[in-house]
Amino acid sequence: MAVRGIIADSYKNDMPNTDGDEVDMVDRLRSYSEYRDNFEVVAKDQDHQVIGHALMIPIQVSSPWHSFDIVSIVEISVGSDYQDQGIGQAMVTELETRAQLAGYPAVSAIDNSDFFFKNNYVPADNFDIYSSLSVDLNANMIKPLFDGSLFNKGGKVYYPEEFFGVRNTEA
Repeated sequence: MAVRGIIADSYKNDMPNTDGDEVDMVDRLRSYSEYRDNFEVVAKDQDHQVIGHALMIPIQVSSPWHSFDIVSIVEISVGSDYQDQGIGQAMVTELETRAQLAGYPAVSAIDNSDFFFKNNYVPADNFDIYSSLSVDLNANMIKPLFDGSLFNKGGKVYYPEEFFGVRNTEA
């Protein structure tokens, strides 16, 4: 399948945002009970060849006082010949629009590069939202989709078991 090839090409093991499980993770997440096919986008070139793919999933943010759902962009890939042309940014913008139309208050992402920062994401700890994954604090990014949508919320982000594989969670 072309999407699998794009994901594998985009997430080479020497990249900072990979653990080698991205292709299998996408397959697992398609069986997640909260998976929504409209939260998965594919970019194609003028010849209708797949050149990019992105996936977000609904996840829960919980604290002892409350819980609420947001979405998380868990995979974004662009073929090596098409990188740095705005394709990834266009896919993220499309996913954000779909999340906003679905009524989600925010979009999160785990990223060790400047990509999401350049797309107006901020460290989630600014809103007292922390990852249940063992990641650098500054890699846990979030973007509120409505003014005040994260006011007095806070909590810890929990991913579904389908997200995992070779990944480890916090003890």
